Amino acid sequence: MSENETVETSEAKTHDLISAIILVVAVTVAAFLRFYQIDLKPLHHDEGVNSYFLLNLYNRGEYKYDPTNYHGPTLYYFALLALWVWGKTELALRFWPAIWGVLSVGILWLLRRWLGEAGLAVAAALMAVSPGLVYFSRDFIHETSFGFFTLGIVVSAWCYVATRRFLYLALAAISAALLFATKETAVITAVVLPLAALCAVLWDKGCQLKLWRRFQLSRVLTELWQELRSIWPSLDLLLSAAIIFIFVNLVFYSSFFTNWRGVAGAFESVWLWVGRGTSGDGHKHAFHYYLGILMKLELPLLIGGLLGTVVALWRRKRFGLFLLAWSVGIVLTYSLIPYKTPWLIVSMLIPLALLTGYAAQEIFLCLPDLSLRLLWVVVLFIALIPSAQLAYQVNFDKYDDNSNSSGYLQALGSRLGLKAYTDGQYGGYVYAQTERDLLDLIREIEGATSRLPTGKETDIYVASPEYWPLPWYLREYNHVAYAGTLPETIAQPIVIARDGQQGELEQKLSGDYRSSFFTLRPGVELVLYVRQRSTNSSQ
Repeated sequence: MSENETVETSEAKTHDLISAIILVVAVTVAAFLRFYQIDLKPLHHDEGVNSYFLLNLYNRGEYKYDPTNYHGPTLYYFALLALWVWGKTELALRFWPAIWGVLSVGILWLLRRWLGEAGLAVAAALMAVSPGLVYFSRDFIHETSFGFFTLGIVVSAWCYVATRRFLYLALAAISAALLFATKETAVITAVVLPLAALCAVLWDKGCQLKLWRRFQLSRVLTELWQELRSIWPSLDLLLSAAIIFIFVNLVFYSSFFTNWRGVAGAFESVWLWVGRGTSGDGHKHAFHYYLGILMKLELPLLIGGLLGTVVALWRRKRFGLFLLAWSVGIVLTYSLIPYKTPWLIVSMLIPLALLTGYAAQEIFLCLPDLSLRLLWVVVLFIALIPSAQLAYQVNFDKYDDNSNSSGYLQALGSRLGLKAYTDGQYGGYVYAQTERDLLDLIREIEGATSRLPTGKETDIYVASPEYWPLPWYLREYNHVAYAGTLPETIAQPIVIARDGQQGELEQKLSGDYRSSFFTLRPGVELVLYVRQRSTNSSQ
């Protein structure tokens, strides 16, 4: 080995060591923000519904994929492993979403060659402290795993192109299969990612050969075809990857080969959710909905994305061009679809973080001396501080603030009348979130049943038609009737109703009851009735 090669090897090891230290710190921060007090936030309505399917799987071994209203099966089978370890706890319920969030930061190690030290540091830090990525990593929903599997496809495919190793092709196939087995919006990702890669290669080839100036599109397409042929896997490798993809999907959608109707349901779901997505189905928002959230809660990523756009077009490196096309493509696609919920933004935050990291690295490399580079690092570090503060505020202080009062540029946004700042349900991650008041209701029930001889066997009647996520919190009670209506007479010692049912309900109660009021979520007030023990019965 020559002296120059020895020096280069030594420098590479030093860079890897620095990158490893940076990534370990970012992963540690990500783990803390996702696991610390993971049971703090009451379960959302959707978490309650998802937990119902999980408890059926855990208690009775029953799960059948239903394409009409619910997403893919991976969420439940991974969570089942956690329940086997920790039992029916909030930690077990939210363990895998939190883990996927942490792993999304850790997997960036495989992109260090293209991101560089500064790029890896910035991308990892932004993903670790992003208010949105943290918030939805602490929910038992599909989105965080969906984001990780998407990133798994990108990382594996990029590594395969660089190394031609089948291991990465297999990992890409597994990631793609898990993505499709997680949520129907995988179809969107399956369109955006290849188009982003094609755009990057086309732009790169056209700029290299200066063909765009002469509008020689046919020459560009010829060059593209030749390059695709050079990286395209052989037929046997493609078949192997396809078999892996199909097998993983069959395993999950058939409920481990016990429900073949679920496999047909996987195809039906695409058409069902296309209709739901185009109609809005109760979640219809304007084109600029996600841009409003980005400005209000993810300003460093929004600014970084704009900066990354300029840098990617300026530097014209294929990796940067791909990140740009991915970011623009995914934001534009989800913005065009009428159906919008805040958790879908997870698919946008990840590429924006990578694009920002790429821009930070390219600027770092262009600075001429050490002092300017150190200054740039300080600027980047300072820019992360408000994001970390906002992440803590949104996730540990105002996690059920349905007015969504947290965010950047609050005064300016309100003064300009921007909807993200003036409409509480429009510009934030807290979306009809269950109020912490529900936990007081649960404590009241636990206190009441502890004083009754029947204990956990106490009959509880739920007359309110809106009660999710109560089934999770009342999971240890064996006699809970979720009727959603009022019968002729009610003799159960504990009754839960909506405030609008109060007058009619009190006419039907048999005995002396004490009532208490609790807020489930905005616009839904619950009334808890607990029968009081008479003096004779207490003696």
